[in-house]
Amino acid sequence: MSLLKEGIETGNVLPTGRKDKRSIDGVTRDFDIYRIKCDLLFYNDQNDRIATWVSEYNSAHDDDLRTLEHDEYNDVIEDFIVKSNSVALKKTETSIALQGQLRSGTVLNDGRVIDGNRRLTCVRRLARENNKAGWFEAAILDDATGSDPKRIKLLELTIQIGEEEKVAYDPVDRLVGVYRDVIKNKLISPAEYGNATGLTEAEVKKFIDRAQYMEEFLKFCQAPEQYHLARALKVDGPLGEFKRILKKYESKRDKELVKQLMFANIVVQPEGDITRYIRCFADAAGTDAEAEFKAEEQQAMGELIEKMGSQPLTREKVNDLRSDAHLVEGFTRAGDRARETVRRINLMDTPVKKSADCYKMLEQILPEMLAVLRPNELEKVRSNLEDVCDKAEDLISEIDSRA
Repeated sequence: MSLLKEGIETGNVLPTGRKDKRSIDGVTRDFDIYRIKCDLLFYNDQNDRIATWVSEYNSAHDDDLRTLEHDEYNDVIEDFIVKSNSVALKKTETSIALQGQLRSGTVLNDGRVIDGNRRLTCVRRLARENNKAGWFEAAILDDATGSDPKRIKLLELTIQIGEEEKVAYDPVDRLVGVYRDVIKNKLISPAEYGNATGLTEAEVKKFIDRAQYMEEFLKFCQAPEQYHLARALKVDGPLGEFKRILKKYESKRDKELVKQLMFANIVVQPEGDITRYIRCFADAAGTDAEAEFKAEEQQAMGELIEKMGSQPLTREKVNDLRSDAHLVEGFTRAGDRARETVRRINLMDTPVKKSADCYKMLEQILPEMLAVLRPNELEKVRSNLEDVCDKAEDLISEIDSRA
């Protein structure tokens, strides 16, 4: 059905007389805003905001979400949107109930909602409460735009992220969008993603790196593209540490091993803050603690892989693994020993570093600098240097007594 033809002819699409600006392909122009019967619209299942929820549904059902009838399809996705951020949704719903829909959405001529899924959900819920037909206000894009997936995605990113991110995406949902559109399907380039969202090249690169690590992590869990598992385990934080940590390891073999070990730690979560915990791999790199730490971690990971079995990990299975005291203890012990070794190394290094720093600072005091000081200032310098000499003699005496 064409909203701009049959919709208007049947009175299910009504012009409001208002116009709002939309930017398409870098060109900004005014679009007429219409009131559209909600039952003519359908949610965009490719919206990044619900990407992990769609993956969860499809993994749990024999039929793909897109095979559902119109009303059932909308009801299922509405439930995703409510669950994804129920608190923020309730605030929006209350605002619309009191003031009406203040921001118009954007829909395609066939009824697919490109921007405004949350507002449409609020309008639908309010209409049901009052036993009325819901009307959604939106700009309607012509068929030329609606037939181009790339233009649709860039428009969605520009509106939902680039212009104003009223309710932030779940970090993992954002990574899913980057992986799906930039890495896997190559629908848009990194530069196009950055232009649409207002991100710098370096910021986009960070998202791409995390998205790739996320997919590798899911393969480690034998659950490729099961993005709901990544969301449930809140992997965005620890994955953000990976690039910095892996830089500390030189060989390709070491980098791959450490990456797999960090994946194992994310699954088991030996401590509450897993992001902080995996920094042990950075602290241990290049120290006397590294070899033993990796060996103990490998042993713990071997036990984990055996207990994971051959089936894809689920949230329930992860909970069982995290409740296995013996398994968790293996990872905890490795981390504790590594931290203690690194702490001792740092303590031993501290006197060496501080004495070297002290000498470097004294070297910066040139004789000619003293010539411009007043007598009272020279006396202060002399007093400070005498204190330094006294302290140095005390430390030298202590060193000699231990020789």
